[in-house]
Amino acid sequence: MCGRAGRPRYDSEGVAVLMAKTKPEAEYAWENYILGEPEKITSKLGVEPILRMHTLGLIASGITPGKQDLFDFFSKTFYALQYGDMSSIHNILEKIISQLKDFNFITIESGTSDNNSPFKKASEISSEKPRLKPTKIGKRVSELYIDPLTAHGIIKALDFASKGHVSHFGWLHMISGTIEMRPLISARKKDMEILENIIAQETDNLAKKPPNQWDWEYEEYIDSIKTAHILDCWAKEIGEDRLLEEFNTTPGELRARLDTADWLLYATAEIALLLGYMEILKHIRKTRIRLNYGVKEELLPLIRLKGIGRVRARKLYNSGLKDLGGLRRAEFAVIEKIVGAGIALEIKKQLGEETENMESF
Repeated sequence: MCGRAGRPRYDSEGVAVLMAKTKPEAEYAWENYILGEPEKITSKLGVEPILRMHTLGLIASGITPGKQDLFDFFSKTFYALQYGDMSSIHNILEKIISQLKDFNFITIESGTSDNNSPFKKASEISSEKPRLKPTKIGKRVSELYIDPLTAHGIIKALDFASKGHVSHFGWLHMISGTIEMRPLISARKKDMEILENIIAQETDNLAKKPPNQWDWEYEEYIDSIKTAHILDCWAKEIGEDRLLEEFNTTPGELRARLDTADWLLYATAEIALLLGYMEILKHIRKTRIRLNYGVKEELLPLIRLKGIGRVRARKLYNSGLKDLGGLRRAEFAVIEKIVGAGIALEIKKQLGEETENMESF
């Protein structure tokens, strides 16, 4: 793809460069990209998760207070122009509205009027039409920009966790089963023994139970277990090289998964906060921090310090400095030997200790 070359109002011209390694490759590029016709584009609103998100967003923002307003809005979209059949689009939107209502993300309120006269103002007639209103949780889901179906799954998982089923892996599996995490990391034949053992160990903590092995959704379920397992390995301080060797997961793919997981765990924490799951909230936040830094739970007190990541935190912990109290009691020279003078000085400063007499660069 070539972006716009040159900045409007600032540049009189712009240059886009297409590099080719060989003459045949250059000829192909010239024929297809320079002389070729632009490729057709397709509206993404045809994908149901995206349509669900935009429908809730329109209702939550108050842009479409009624069903007809919603239909009118979508009738003017590129999606409607391409699709052509507005009656089918109406049916799809009706289904989504019903689904959002079942999820308790919106309410459908019938307008009422105190005027029983057959002669009514136009504004009174308009106010009697059913109105679409977001609930408090529906508005927050829209702001979090996640699929309402994902949010519904999160709410069910929070209810499940409130009954005592809370585990680090359980949260990782919950987010791995969302639409936002797809495509999942495919399980290979040699992974099956490990993944089936994980299911056996964690089954009580999994909000979504494994389907029958002969069901069509079993393969996707296993893929979600593998995706969660790779995230869990990272949170157990297993490095990128080993993940590449054992699971063929590249560092770039891992980073993309971690970014999506962070977003989904943030959304989960926000929903938990809004619904009052305060005891569960701390477990979600702990899982999010572990994924962010790639550390076991025992290192959480140390990575709170600026300049301390997974490697330095592990060095300090293995040297017996397991928490902030241990760092306060330790001599500067001891910490310096482990992480170097500059970081040791920074640690002591963050702990509120005088550093004038301590060695530095």
